[in-house]
Amino acid sequence: MPKIAILLLLLFALHAEASPAEAQRIKRGFELAAETWGLKMKMAADPGEREKLMASRPDPAMAGEDLWRQIAPSLKEDWTIPYAAFFLELTRNLTVGGTEGNTGAAFSEERKRILAAFTQNHLAKPGIAPFSIALADSGDPKSLPILEKIMAENPDEATKGIAALGASMLLKKLGDAPEVMKKRLTYLRQAIIMSSDQDIGGRSVADIATDELYVIRYLAKGRIAPDLSGMDVAGRVVQLSGLRGKTVVLLFWDAKSPETDKIIGLTNQMTMKYADKPVAIVGVTPEALGRIRELQADGSIRWNNIIDPEDKLSREYRVAVRPAMLIISPAGKIEYTGLPGSFAELTVDALLAGDAPPR
Repeated sequence: MPKIAILLLLLFALHAEASPAEAQRIKRGFELAAETWGLKMKMAADPGEREKLMASRPDPAMAGEDLWRQIAPSLKEDWTIPYAAFFLELTRNLTVGGTEGNTGAAFSEERKRILAAFTQNHLAKPGIAPFSIALADSGDPKSLPILEKIMAENPDEATKGIAALGASMLLKKLGDAPEVMKKRLTYLRQAIIMSSDQDIGGRSVADIATDELYVIRYLAKGRIAPDLSGMDVAGRVVQLSGLRGKTVVLLFWDAKSPETDKIIGLTNQMTMKYADKPVAIVGVTPEALGRIRELQADGSIRWNNIIDPEDKLSREYRVAVRPAMLIISPAGKIEYTGLPGSFAELTVDALLAGDAPPR
C-alpha cells in the first residue's frame, strides 16, 4: 500500500476516535473514579491506608490530556460544549514546572483555544450554561468579557442569568473599588431575576447569589473578618479574634485537591519564612483529626490546624472551592483572598513593613 494511503488511513482513524461517546466515557470515568476515591478516603480510618490512597488519587492531568485529544479537532461543533466546560473545570488549578523552578498554569494553550473557539462559535447558542459556570470557576479575569458577551448575545434568559452570576464572581478578582462593587451588585440582581431557580451543582442560582451578597457585605477586602473559632489537634480553642495584633494567614484546605502537595509545600515555606515574625498561620480542614495530628507531629505540616469535619467554618466563610487563603491584618481587616503563592506573601510582607498591601 502506498505511504500516502497509509497516512490517510491513520489520519482517518485518529479523527474517527474523536467522538461524543469517547469524550463522555472519559468524563464519566474520571467522575466515577474521583467519587470512589473520595468515599474510600472517608472510610479509611488507618493513617497508613490513607497514605496509600493519596498515591492512587485520580489524575486530572491525565484525564485532561485524554479529553483534549477528543475535543480539540471539533471545538466548532456543538457536541463539544459540555466536554470543553468539563475540561476547563478539570484543569483550572493544575500547574507545570518551568525554568528556574518557576511554575505556570498547565494546559494554558489548550484553554486559550477553547475560549477562542467558543467566542467565535457558541456564545449565542443554547446549552452553554455549563460553559459559563466553568468560566466563573476558573477565577481568570480574562474570562469576564466572554461572560459579558454571553449576557449580551445569548437569547436564553436563564443562560444570561447564569453568565451574570459568573461575571459577578469573577469581578472579585478586580478589587473592591466602588465601580467594581456596583457592577457586581448589578450582575447579582440580574442573576436572581433571570435564573433564580436554575440548578448549579445542587444549589440554586438564588442561593449562590445570596452567598455572594454575603461575601460583598462581610468578606470583601477591607472588611473586618468575621470571627471564627474551632478546636485544633491538641484540643485547644483557636479563635480569630484572639489573634488580633498579628497578621493572620487563614488557609481552608483538604486532601482532595490534586494540588494538595504543592499547597502544603507553599504553606510550610510561609511558616518557616515568618517563624520569628508576628504572623499566625492557621489551617481549617475537614481531614481526620488523627491524620492531621500525625502529619503535624512528624513535621510534614508545620502550621496549626482547626479540624472542621462538617465544614461548618468553611460554610461560614462561604468557601466553595479549596484551597482558599485569606490574609488578615493585625487590625482584623481582610487584605487578600485567593490561592497560596507569591501574591499572598507580598501581602504579608507589606503588612509587616507597615505598607499598604498590593491591590
